[in-house]
Amino acid sequence: MSSNKGKGITVLGASVIILFTITGIAYSQWQRPDPTGERVLFTHEGRERQYRIFVPERYNDNTTTPLVLCFHGGGGSDDQASAMGLTQFAKKKGFIVVYPNAINKHWNDGRESELFVEHDNSIDDVAFAMAVINRVKDEYTIDSDRIFSMGISNGGFMTQRLAIEHSETFSAVAIVIATMAKPLKESFAPNHPVSILYLNGTMDPIVPYDGGEVVINLFPRLAKFSSKPSKSRGHCISTDEAIELWLKQNGIANQAAVTKLADKDASDGCSIERSFWSGGKRDTNVALYKVVGGGHSLPGRDIRMPENIVGKTNQDIDGFEVIWDFFESHGRKPAASNASSDDASEG
Repeated sequence: MSSNKGKGITVLGASVIILFTITGIAYSQWQRPDPTGERVLFTHEGRERQYRIFVPERYNDNTTTPLVLCFHGGGGSDDQASAMGLTQFAKKKGFIVVYPNAINKHWNDGRESELFVEHDNSIDDVAFAMAVINRVKDEYTIDSDRIFSMGISNGGFMTQRLAIEHSETFSAVAIVIATMAKPLKESFAPNHPVSILYLNGTMDPIVPYDGGEVVINLFPRLAKFSSKPSKSRGHCISTDEAIELWLKQNGIANQAAVTKLADKDASDGCSIERSFWSGGKRDTNVALYKVVGGGHSLPGRDIRMPENIVGKTNQDIDGFEVIWDFFESHGRKPAASNASSDDASEG
């Protein structure tokens, strides 16, 4: 019995060492590029909050400028998100990008997770995001018809929540390796149409493409040494189910135009099928970049965690380029002039 106990301790100790090694490697990879933009601190609801903001050199107070919010994933930060590469597109294309920072590296995204229940009950990240937007609009000349949001993983769920609860603000959003928190489906009632892009892997081991429990299982063998069941990170609906909700919300009845993208990098072990639904209210569209065989990562970016944990990373496209191209062509169109209350018909 003592031998088994010692063996368990040895396995546990080795696993802890591996965990710190992996974390260290991931952290060092995140830190290779320096953070971009300027850090801003302010007090919101009694807490000091922060974000990074990048303003392109071509910015002019006399010209309205698009604004993009980019939400980091769980365990990440504004520094890390700002170093991933979106800033380079902002510099080239002339939009302002803001990287909000979560409290304790977690966004209250609506999943009602057992693991983060105290955090989610005390922190309103939706209000924080809207406060950030208002601060930026007070300082810069922002085009209110071209405010966008994107997010990765936990940040993707957060972006989805914002699109639902503040559809009046966002003309288009992009959800990467995330779908919709299951509780939000029950209360899904945006007041306006929003163009939506999903970019998800079919073999994502963390956020299941077909919905279910969000799981991070670094060391499954350790489970037998634990006397307590792990707390749930919450549940999500399937990517296809989330798309159906937005198709109905946007009034899109057309069938999707489906295209298989060129498999430019056969060595990455995955490919992309693009589906595009058009013809929604106020010219809204819905797009899906289905990474067949892909895992929990943004296409075209460096792999920051081992493949056995996050799955395969597609290299056929640049995820940021795809997202900005979608945003650039999906500014909010005016409400229909022949409707007495277009907003009322969009609920």
